[in-house]
Amino acid sequence: MPNLLSQVVICVMDTACIHHHHDGITDDEADLWFNGVVPPIYLSNGEKPSLNPTRQALEQTLTCLNKATQPTLTYASGLAAETAICLTLLKKDDHVIIVEDAYSGTTNLFKACLSRWSIHSSFVNLSSSPSIINQHLQPTTRLIWLESPSNPSLRLVDIEAISSLVHAYDSSIIVVVDNTFASPLNQSPLLLGADICLASLTKYINGHTDVIGGCLSMNRKDLYDKFLSSQSLFGMNLSPFDCYLVRRGLNTLALRIRQHMKNAYYVAQFLERHPAIERVYYPALPSHPQYEIYKKQGGASGMCSYILSENADLKQFLMALKLCTVAVSLGGCETLLESPKLMTHRSTFYVLESTDHIPDKLIRMSVGIENVQDIIKDLDQALYKSINQVKVNNNEINHDDWELLEEAKRVSRRLHQPRLHVVAAALRTTSGHIYSGIHFESSQAFATVCGEVSAISSMVNDGHRDLATIVALCGFDDDKDRFEIMSPCSRCRELIGDFNPNAQVILGTIDKPYRMIISDLMPLKSCVTINEDN
Repeated sequence: MPNLLSQVVICVMDTACIHHHHDGITDDEADLWFNGVVPPIYLSNGEKPSLNPTRQALEQTLTCLNKATQPTLTYASGLAAETAICLTLLKKDDHVIIVEDAYSGTTNLFKACLSRWSIHSSFVNLSSSPSIINQHLQPTTRLIWLESPSNPSLRLVDIEAISSLVHAYDSSIIVVVDNTFASPLNQSPLLLGADICLASLTKYINGHTDVIGGCLSMNRKDLYDKFLSSQSLFGMNLSPFDCYLVRRGLNTLALRIRQHMKNAYYVAQFLERHPAIERVYYPALPSHPQYEIYKKQGGASGMCSYILSENADLKQFLMALKLCTVAVSLGGCETLLESPKLMTHRSTFYVLESTDHIPDKLIRMSVGIENVQDIIKDLDQALYKSINQVKVNNNEINHDDWELLEEAKRVSRRLHQPRLHVVAAALRTTSGHIYSGIHFESSQAFATVCGEVSAISSMVNDGHRDLATIVALCGFDDDKDRFEIMSPCSRCRELIGDFNPNAQVILGTIDKPYRMIISDLMPLKSCVTINEDN
């Protein structure tokens, strides 16, 4: 049966994602595939492990998507592909220019590793003007390393202009573009003059957060021959099974990218109007500093970065998220976000001695393909809880706390009856409002809701949610002026923490009360996991 697809010129990227591994296959290759709809998994190694049919099927599709004239090469990770570039093309005393806010793995590779081999690097902000690169080119410059958008600040650079300037200065200098954030559907670096297009297959191309891989695409045969040789030499090949998974993920790349972009655009618009947000960076928004570059070059995807305002607490925001996951990866179906300063880029502080170009409250967000209203709802509630919540650094109670204690006593005295168990609670909001609530049991020991829940219900019923401090007292039926401070039960702790992880709870004794942050009473919920991997 003839391969009809080989007679069709596939010019639509959506179709290429699904069908291009069939395009132009030989009869022998068709026999290897047993005329199947999709390429089978070949796990065995032959005389040349790099010529695995499953890997070739993936690489053929990536070559088409990246608009390369030479076959794409796949690697065991994105960082493995980066390492292959450096080990293949660089030598002692060579110089590399890298965008300032590059992926932390790239930064660490050059500053912590390659610098020991006398390979020098300059980290430069190239987003304001392409001509800035002329100030940093040296006779020993061998590589220009671009990210557009950059990780994590989503800065764009003019790939075409920079490539033109560099090649005019010295045609032997190689321009590398990390296209991970944009994906091949939204940006084509090779058509813009870049020599090498690098991507992490882990992210959008696979799209399911279950594979690690990388790839290099190029137009120059001399470069391809070098990388083909070094790939086998270094043993960096992507495994056949991972190739199969990435190839399967490519089938839905076009659909996923559309939904990622649609959701990210709505999320970015929502964030721009939110009082807890100082600045939003999304390339497709007119407010983006390099919006004009985006209009001619592309680069938007599901990636969105933003800076929390001064009155928002970063860790509290991360802890309050329910649907969105705090994690360091990106490009999967689920919404993930992280703090570069605390997580992915924390280690770059040591190799660069400064991360001033990364704001302390910057959030990098990979907007997933969930219902966008669910994403926005989760962000809104977490941002709300982060506003105006300042942690108290000491446990001493103040005048306002004594006032809350007196309010709880007043409620308890008013309801005092012999053989009636009463717990009175009082809370204060950040805006200064005080609300009280009660828990009581009848003579039949029928229990109502906790006093803290009752007080919180009164607060919410009055239109407030900004819980700041809460206390609960238990009275004694034999003495209406005798009280004991009660620690919240586990359910009340969860409820208080849901409203404000930094809410103050008054504990101790009536004579010696003190305060604790509710999150400290729930240690498993109060921890933000620090992870330096990307």
